[in-house]
Order: sequence, then C-alpha cells, then structure tokens
Amino acid sequence: MTCAYRLMLLAVLSLTSVCAQGALSLTGTRLIFDGRYREVSLEVRNPGQDEVLVQAWLSDPLDDETSSASTRILPFVVTPPLSRIGAGGRQAVRVLYQGAGMPEDRESLLHLSVLEIPRHEPGRRQLTIAVRQRINVFYRPVGLPGDPAESTERLDWAVTHDGTGTTQLQVSNPTAYHVSLESLSLEGVQVSDHLLLAPGARIELPVPASTQRPGLRRLAFKALTDYGGLRGYCVHLNGQASSRARLLENHSHQESC
Repeated sequence: MTCAYRLMLLAVLSLTSVCAQGALSLTGTRLIFDGRYREVSLEVRNPGQDEVLVQAWLSDPLDDETSSASTRILPFVVTPPLSRIGAGGRQAVRVLYQGAGMPEDRESLLHLSVLEIPRHEPGRRQLTIAVRQRINVFYRPVGLPGDPAESTERLDWAVTHDGTGTTQLQVSNPTAYHVSLESLSLEGVQVSDHLLLAPGARIELPVPASTQRPGLRRLAFKALTDYGGLRGYCVHLNGQASSRARLLENHSHQESC
C-alpha cells in the first residue's frame, strides 16, 4: 500500500462512519420442517438499541447466489419477507409450504437467509453494511422410514484405497435423512471439521499420513441433533471392512472412544 493511498483512505474514513451492527439473533441454528404441518417458524430478536430493517427469504443450496441466472422457484412462502424490528423487539418469521413440489421419499435441504439492514441516520455520512445470517432448513416429508435420531448410527464407515494407493476414509449415508457431523478425528488427528451427508450420499476423505497404518483405528466425531445439540460417537475401523458408529453416552469426560 502506497503512502498516497493510505492518506486517501484515512481521509475517506474521517468523513464516513461505518455502520455494521449485526445485532440480530435467531432462536435456532437450524429448522426441521415436519411434513405433518404446513408451516414452521423462527423468532428473530433485536437486542440492539436501534431499529433495523429485516429481509428474509428461502433458497435452494444449489443456486449460485452470485450469479444473475434465474434461481429455482420453491413451493414455499416466507412471511413477512420484509419487516422492521424496533430496539429490543422481536418478530416471528414463518415458512409456509404450498403442499406439493418437494421430494416425498427423502429429506430436502433449503437455506433460510435473514438480512439485517441497519438504519440510515439522515444528515450523517455513513457506510452501511448489511449483515446476513443463514441457517439450514430440512423439509422432512411424512412417512420416511427409520428414526432420524438414529441416522448417525446407520452410517457406513470404511477405510479404502484408490488406484494410486492413497488411503481414504469413506462414509455412506443409506438413510432418507441428512446427517450433520463435526470434529471428525482419526486416532486424534483431525480429518474434517464439518461434514453434511445428504440422503444416499457417499463421501471420501483423505487419511492423514500419521494414521496410515494397519490394524484397528478409532474415529471419533460429534453429530448435530434436530435441536442443534451435539452427541459424541465412536467408530472402530479395521481394514476395509464396513463399520458403524456407537453413541457415547457420556463422551465429555468418563467415556472415550
């Protein structure tokens, strides 16, 4: 950065105040849309001292949000799409399903975005930065097989080798539900910090060199529940045989993988 550029930047900042509040808070980190009902709701709170304008919308994760191309039209309505929330106020954002248009044989993933636009103060030069929060919405049709709470224990894990001799950790999801995993570590070495497995998906992760040895290997990870909580799991991997995880009832201290 040149000296002239620094001086120009300082001059601009001296005349302009930056407003990026990010004060809004959501009452959940994910939403499960139970297909038995026509709607699900999320509360948006404004603990700040200023009124904010809030925009909410639902999108398909496959949409390229930076592209000008048309996006998929979803059979949902978000209401209110635009609202004002006063200081210390709250607003319920409802997602309503039209009743048709989504797959009925598996769970679907959608994104709910909540955009906060800080209030502009008249007569004051300010650079306003809108802050967006996004959470996952899982639409769960009626009649899916199995218990979603047991989906993590039904994942199939194995250690495989490709044509080049590279060792990989493979996981397959045979269930109709999404499974969200965190903090995956093989023999204490991190393999991935986050993994979202769609229904029927199979993912392969490279195995760290320090864990590439024959014999039993232990994989530990955590899985998110419908309510956003975390539960610990352990998998004992032996060769290329398929294995399944077991739930650690008291994984925090007394029980180890």
